[in-house]
Amino acid sequence: MLHRLIPLLLLISVITFITFNFQSIRRTIVYKLNISGDPTTSCCDADTVAKTDGRFDEEASMAIFNNQVIDYPKTSLAYSYTRAMAQQPSSDEAVLGTTNAAGEEKWIEVSLDEQRVRAWEGNKLVMEFPISSGLWSPTPKGTFNIWYKTKNQTMKGGSQDLGTYYNLPNVPNNMFFYQGYAIHGAYWHNNFGHPMSHGCVNSPLASAAQIFDWAGPVVPAGENSVRATPENPGTRVVVR
Repeated sequence: MLHRLIPLLLLISVITFITFNFQSIRRTIVYKLNISGDPTTSCCDADTVAKTDGRFDEEASMAIFNNQVIDYPKTSLAYSYTRAMAQQPSSDEAVLGTTNAAGEEKWIEVSLDEQRVRAWEGNKLVMEFPISSGLWSPTPKGTFNIWYKTKNQTMKGGSQDLGTYYNLPNVPNNMFFYQGYAIHGAYWHNNFGHPMSHGCVNSPLASAAQIFDWAGPVVPAGENSVRATPENPGTRVVVR
Protein backbone atom coordinates (compact mmCIF):
# COMPACT_ATOMS: atom_id res chain seq x y z
CA MET A 1 0.00 0.00 0.00
CA LEU A 2 2.82 2.38 0.93
CA HIS A 3 4.60 1.97 -2.42
CA ARG A 4 1.44 3.20 -4.17
CA LEU A 5 1.64 6.45 -2.22
CA ILE A 6 5.24 7.17 -3.18
CA PRO A 7 4.43 8.83 -6.58
CA LEU A 8 1.81 11.00 -4.88
CA LEU A 9 4.21 12.00 -2.10
CA LEU A 10 6.88 12.85 -4.68
CA LEU A 11 4.39 14.99 -6.62
CA ILE A 12 3.39 16.82 -3.45
CA SER A 13 7.08 17.40 -2.61
CA VAL A 14 7.77 18.83 -6.09
CA ILE A 15 4.74 21.12 -5.93
CA THR A 16 5.73 22.31 -2.46
CA PHE A 17 9.30 23.00 -3.57
CA ILE A 18 8.19 24.96 -6.62
CA THR A 19 5.68 26.95 -4.57
CA PHE A 20 8.24 28.06 -2.01
CA ASN A 21 10.98 28.68 -4.57
CA PHE A 22 8.88 30.08 -7.42
CA GLN A 23 10.61 33.46 -7.69
CA SER A 24 14.07 31.94 -7.50
CA ILE A 25 13.25 29.35 -10.18
CA ARG A 26 11.65 32.00 -12.38
CA ARG A 27 14.68 34.27 -12.03
CA THR A 28 16.98 31.42 -13.03
CA ILE A 29 14.89 30.44 -16.08
CA VAL A 30 14.54 33.96 -17.47
CA TYR A 31 18.23 34.60 -16.91
CA LYS A 32 19.30 31.41 -18.70
CA LEU A 33 16.99 32.20 -21.61
CA ASN A 34 18.08 35.86 -21.64
CA ILE A 35 14.47 37.05 -21.51
CA SER A 36 14.40 38.64 -18.06
CA GLY A 37 12.78 41.89 -19.16
CA ASP A 38 14.38 43.55 -16.13
CA PRO A 39 15.03 47.15 -17.19
CA THR A 40 17.79 47.81 -14.63
CA THR A 41 21.22 47.99 -16.26
CA SER A 42 23.28 49.30 -13.34
CA CYS A 43 22.83 50.11 -9.69
CA CYS A 44 22.44 53.84 -10.22
CA ASP A 45 21.83 56.60 -12.73
CA ALA A 46 25.02 58.53 -13.46
CA ASP A 47 23.31 61.91 -13.02
CA THR A 48 22.02 60.82 -9.61
CA VAL A 49 25.46 59.59 -8.63
CA ALA A 50 27.02 62.95 -9.50
CA LYS A 51 24.62 64.67 -7.08
CA THR A 52 25.16 62.24 -4.21
CA ASP A 53 27.04 63.56 -1.20
CA GLY A 54 27.81 60.11 0.23
CA ARG A 55 26.58 60.83 3.77
CA PHE A 56 25.24 57.99 5.92
CA ASP A 57 21.44 57.90 5.94
CA GLU A 58 20.51 57.65 9.63
CA GLU A 59 16.79 57.47 8.80
CA ALA A 60 17.05 54.24 6.81
CA SER A 61 15.78 51.23 8.74
CA MET A 62 15.00 48.54 6.15
CA ALA A 63 16.64 46.87 3.16
CA ILE A 64 15.03 44.81 0.37
CA PHE A 65 16.80 42.37 -1.96
CA ASN A 66 15.04 40.19 -4.55
CA ASN A 67 11.65 41.34 -3.22
CA GLN A 68 12.51 40.14 0.28
CA VAL A 69 13.09 42.24 3.38
CA ILE A 70 16.55 41.25 4.57
CA ASP A 71 18.60 41.70 7.72
CA TYR A 72 19.85 45.28 7.45
CA PRO A 73 23.08 45.72 9.48
CA LYS A 74 22.56 49.40 10.24
CA THR A 75 24.57 49.37 13.47
CA SER A 76 27.68 47.79 11.97
CA LEU A 77 27.49 49.97 8.85
CA ALA A 78 27.16 53.10 10.97
CA TYR A 79 30.12 52.00 13.12
CA SER A 80 32.28 51.39 10.05
CA TYR A 81 31.29 54.77 8.64
CA THR A 82 32.06 56.63 11.88
CA ARG A 83 35.41 54.89 12.16
CA ALA A 84 36.32 55.72 8.56
CA MET A 85 35.40 59.37 9.04
CA ALA A 86 37.73 59.55 12.05
CA GLN A 87 40.68 58.44 9.95
CA GLN A 88 42.58 61.16 8.14
CA PRO A 89 44.33 60.47 4.82
CA SER A 90 48.11 60.64 5.03
CA SER A 91 50.00 63.21 3.00
CA ASP A 92 51.31 60.45 0.71
CA GLU A 93 47.76 59.25 0.00
CA ALA A 94 46.60 62.77 -0.71
CA VAL A 95 49.35 63.30 -3.31
CA LEU A 96 49.72 59.78 -4.68
CA GLY A 97 46.12 58.74 -5.30
CA THR A 98 46.89 56.70 -8.43
CA THR A 99 50.55 55.78 -7.80
CA ASN A 100 52.49 54.27 -4.92
CA ALA A 101 55.52 55.74 -3.16
CA ALA A 102 57.79 54.33 -5.86
CA GLY A 103 55.78 56.05 -8.59
CA GLU A 104 54.27 52.79 -9.88
CA GLU A 105 50.73 52.98 -11.21
CA LYS A 106 47.91 51.64 -9.08
CA TRP A 107 45.31 49.86 -11.18
CA ILE A 108 42.41 47.48 -10.68
CA GLU A 109 41.71 44.31 -12.64
CA VAL A 110 38.16 42.87 -12.66
CA SER A 111 38.10 39.32 -14.02
CA LEU A 112 34.54 38.35 -14.95
CA ASP A 113 35.48 34.78 -15.83
CA GLU A 114 37.18 34.24 -12.49
CA GLN A 115 34.80 36.50 -10.53
CA ARG A 116 37.75 38.18 -8.82
CA VAL A 117 39.21 41.63 -8.34
CA ARG A 118 42.94 42.20 -8.20
CA ALA A 119 44.64 45.44 -7.21
CA TRP A 120 48.06 46.07 -8.66
CA GLU A 121 50.94 48.49 -8.13
CA GLY A 122 52.80 48.19 -11.37
CA ASN A 123 53.28 44.42 -11.75
CA LYS A 124 52.99 43.71 -8.02
CA LEU A 125 49.74 42.19 -6.75
CA VAL A 126 48.71 43.95 -3.52
CA MET A 127 45.11 42.84 -3.06
CA GLU A 128 42.79 40.10 -4.35
CA PHE A 129 39.27 39.02 -3.43
CA PRO A 130 36.15 37.33 -4.88
CA ILE A 131 33.34 39.41 -6.32
CA SER A 132 29.86 39.08 -7.81
CA SER A 133 29.45 40.82 -11.16
CA GLY A 134 26.40 41.31 -13.36
CA LEU A 135 23.77 38.59 -13.55
CA TRP A 136 20.66 40.43 -14.77
CA SER A 137 22.68 42.95 -16.76
CA PRO A 138 26.31 42.41 -17.81
CA THR A 139 29.17 44.28 -16.23
CA PRO A 140 30.69 46.39 -19.03
CA LYS A 141 34.09 45.28 -20.30
CA GLY A 142 36.83 47.73 -21.15
CA THR A 143 39.33 50.12 -19.64
CA PHE A 144 37.92 52.88 -17.45
CA ASN A 145 38.89 55.23 -14.65
CA ILE A 146 37.08 55.78 -11.39
CA TRP A 147 35.20 59.02 -11.92
CA TYR A 148 33.25 59.30 -8.65
CA LYS A 149 33.47 57.81 -5.17
CA THR A 150 30.87 57.84 -2.40
CA LYS A 151 31.17 56.42 1.09
CA ASN A 152 27.46 55.59 1.12
CA GLN A 153 24.88 55.18 -1.64
CA THR A 154 21.21 54.19 -1.83
CA MET A 155 20.61 51.71 -4.64
CA LYS A 156 17.17 50.92 -6.05
CA GLY A 157 16.06 48.94 -9.09
CA GLY A 158 15.04 45.56 -10.41
CA SER A 159 11.55 44.25 -11.11
CA GLN A 160 8.92 43.36 -8.52
CA ASP A 161 7.14 41.17 -11.08
CA LEU A 162 10.31 39.13 -11.65
CA GLY A 163 11.25 39.08 -7.99
CA THR A 164 14.46 41.07 -8.57
CA TYR A 165 13.43 44.34 -6.90
CA TYR A 166 15.95 45.84 -4.49
CA ASN A 167 16.06 48.92 -2.27
CA LEU A 168 19.37 49.00 -0.42
CA PRO A 169 20.30 51.98 1.76
CA ASN A 170 23.85 52.89 2.76
CA VAL A 171 25.69 50.67 0.32
CA PRO A 172 29.28 51.31 1.41
CA ASN A 173 32.50 52.26 -0.40
CA ASN A 174 31.33 52.90 -3.94
CA MET A 175 33.83 53.45 -6.76
CA PHE A 176 31.99 54.36 -9.97
CA PHE A 177 34.17 53.47 -12.94
CA TYR A 178 31.65 53.74 -15.81
CA GLN A 179 28.42 55.73 -15.66
CA GLY A 180 26.36 54.14 -12.83
CA TYR A 181 28.46 50.97 -12.57
CA ALA A 182 30.55 50.67 -9.43
CA ILE A 183 32.78 48.43 -7.39
CA HIS A 184 31.18 48.50 -3.94
CA GLY A 185 30.57 46.61 -0.73
CA ALA A 186 27.58 44.27 -0.47
CA TYR A 187 25.87 43.36 2.82
CA TRP A 188 22.82 41.59 1.34
CA HIS A 189 24.47 38.36 0.22
CA ASN A 190 27.59 36.28 0.78
CA ASN A 191 27.63 34.46 -2.55
CA PHE A 192 30.84 36.03 -3.81
CA GLY A 193 32.46 34.18 -6.67
CA HIS A 194 29.16 34.00 -8.57
CA PRO A 195 27.30 36.69 -10.60
CA MET A 196 24.59 38.32 -8.49
CA SER A 197 24.19 41.96 -9.51
CA HIS A 198 22.55 44.19 -12.10
CA GLY A 199 25.97 45.09 -13.50
CA CYS A 200 27.94 46.43 -10.56
CA VAL A 201 30.83 44.60 -8.92
CA ASN A 202 29.64 43.40 -5.49
CA SER A 203 32.52 42.95 -3.06
CA PRO A 204 32.95 41.68 0.53
CA LEU A 205 32.58 44.59 2.96
CA ALA A 206 36.12 44.50 4.35
CA SER A 207 37.68 44.17 0.89
CA ALA A 208 35.58 47.03 -0.51
CA ALA A 209 36.65 49.29 2.36
CA GLN A 210 40.31 48.43 1.82
CA ILE A 211 40.37 49.02 -1.93
CA PHE A 212 38.24 52.19 -1.57
CA ASP A 213 40.92 53.75 0.66
CA TRP A 214 43.69 52.54 -1.65
CA ALA A 215 42.25 53.80 -4.95
CA GLY A 216 41.97 57.30 -6.35
CA PRO A 217 40.49 59.81 -6.36
CA VAL A 218 41.29 60.49 -2.72
CA VAL A 219 38.28 61.54 -0.65
CA PRO A 220 39.25 64.75 1.22
CA ALA A 221 39.27 64.63 5.00
CA GLY A 222 35.80 65.19 6.45
CA GLU A 223 34.09 64.56 3.11
CA ASN A 224 31.94 61.64 1.96
CA SER A 225 32.27 61.86 -1.80
CA VAL A 226 34.67 63.07 -4.45
CA ARG A 227 34.74 63.48 -8.21
CA ALA A 228 37.95 62.78 -10.08
CA THR A 229 39.88 65.75 -11.42
CA PRO A 230 43.24 66.12 -13.21
CA GLU A 231 44.72 67.06 -9.82
CA ASN A 232 43.00 64.13 -8.04
CA PRO A 233 42.64 61.45 -10.73
CA GLY A 234 40.75 58.18 -10.58
CA THR A 235 42.44 54.81 -10.59
CA ARG A 236 42.39 52.84 -13.86
CA VAL A 237 39.96 49.88 -13.90
CA VAL A 238 40.33 47.09 -16.45
CA VAL A 239 37.28 44.83 -16.76
CA ARG A 240 37.73 41.68 -18.82
